[in-house]
Amino acid sequence: MVALNSDPNNESAAVTEAMRRLSSKSTVIATLAIDRKTSSVLASSGQTDAFKTSKVTNTPAMGSPTETTLPSEASEFATMIWNYVTNTSKMVMEVDEEDDLKLLRIRTKRYELVIVPENNFIFVVAHEVRP
Repeated sequence: MVALNSDPNNESAAVTEAMRRLSSKSTVIATLAIDRKTSSVLASSGQTDAFKTSKVTNTPAMGSPTETTLPSEASEFATMIWNYVTNTSKMVMEVDEEDDLKLLRIRTKRYELVIVPENNFIFVVAHEVRP
């Protein structure tokens, strides 16, 4: 999907192009690009509330639980996806050392997530599930 290149500008352009292509599909509601080495969020688009986690944090001033901010939620979500891809990749390698993980699909009541692990990136595409 994304050409491997060590030039950060070319990698950024490759991520931008991949995100543009992924988000152009009519059923896509959000996309996320994650750095495969660090689990950091490289880019996101669309209705990123699809990437919210259910965790809440306490606000020290108020002492009442509030939802975390979007960047924090996206980072938490990216870490969860990164861990999932890393562990699933290890499992695939244990089953067959010559095989590679190419795609993961998760369907919940609300969303369907398509996860595409690349060498340098992990792309996540969210689709809203229609009843």
